[in-house]
Amino acid sequence: HDSHNIHFACKIWGLRATDLNQGVVYGVLTEETGMDEMLINRLDYNGVFGTALNRFCIQAAVGHPLTVYGKGGQTRGFLDIRDTVRCVELAISNPADPGQFRVFNQ
Repeated sequence: HDSHNIHFACKIWGLRATDLNQGVVYGVLTEETGMDEMLINRLDYNGVFGTALNRFCIQAAVGHPLTVYGKGGQTRGFLDIRDTVRCVELAISNPADPGQFRVFNQ
């Protein structure tokens, strides 16, 4: 619903917007964070909606059964954080035109 509202606002008020739709992003290392080991200090985990790989690692470490949703047969692409950062960079470097709403599916 939010995408429809953004699209409507662009049309009515001449705003410009880019909606970035992404799958699960993995990794924390980018060229910039790789410059100093002090910057590599994250493990994002959320028991329900968190990054699947991190969730599985934490569950395995504490002896909890790995939680698979549905029948476990679904597939979904995993995106490297460097690709995600590049997508954001491309969106910023090439802004939408006034009144334009666009969607980038990564």
